Amino acid sequence: MFQTRSLSAALLGTLALAAVALPAATAQTVKGQSITVNPTAPAAVTGLTLIDADTNKPVPGFDPIQPGATLDLARLPARMNMRANVSGAVKSVWFGLDGNGNYRLQGGVPYSLCSDNGGDYEPCPAAVFAPGAHSLLATPFTAANGGGTAGLAASLTYTVVRSAAAQPTPAPALAVTSFTLINADTNQPVPGFDPIRPGARLRLSALPSRLNVRANVGSGVRSVRFAQKGSKDYLENEAPFALCGDSKDKSGKKGDYLNCGANRFAPGQHRLTATPFSKMFAGGTAGQALTLDFTVER
Repeated sequence: MFQTRSLSAALLGTLALAAVALPAATAQTVKGQSITVNPTAPAAVTGLTLIDADTNKPVPGFDPIQPGATLDLARLPARMNMRANVSGAVKSVWFGLDGNGNYRLQGGVPYSLCSDNGGDYEPCPAAVFAPGAHSLLATPFTAANGGGTAGLAASLTYTVVRSAAAQPTPAPALAVTSFTLINADTNQPVPGFDPIRPGARLRLSALPSRLNVRANVGSGVRSVRFAQKGSKDYLENEAPFALCGDSKDKSGKKGDYLNCGANRFAPGQHRLTATPFSKMFAGGTAGQALTLDFTVER
């Protein structure tokens, strides 16, 4: 028993001496070591943003869309999309809409509800923003095509309404008040472009192949002169006042729109000005003209 205790004491003394005898450099090195645990942030959808599909920018006041938000179509852009905002290692997002859990799979940034071309947003179908209550679920995944691990999803409920339009300001007499893009095959306005908003982007691949533009006017207008850089001025003497002219249909009614030449909708920046007059052939008094800047893309 005595020997065992002496041996243990001797060993402890030796170990203590060894610890004391560590070189200063080694002691400092050991003292300075540390281990930091930095786990990978989980894939997550952090919110959803309403996007103006003509400008590709968030709609003010809806970035992000608050839960239970009310979207009033009378006060919002005519063409809209939604974007899922994400964090962590997200490679794809599944969208579920109004009970359809597989509404759409988006495999690349930005994660848009209704498709985009490298950030050039497509407008959503009318059902996405149909008046009524809607529910949306966006689930992120760590691999393409909904593969890997599902992350933290975000759900959103929103209500779409269309409030009564405010009483319009009476159009000034003898004025061009707006422009409308016309499908020259159907003679009807192109959805989303009635009227054409200032700075609009017209993507030819998403529009009818035959187009025209109508100048909408106030009272007392008898002719309209159209001026567009790169094209010859055009004078229209009878309503509807069409940029590229129109003819009478079989019943003798004017309004069978002609197709504009390619130069009117050539890719690039355009400026169109329409000036109204109180008499035919640009006679009488010139009224309030309207200028529209727009961009054309393939």
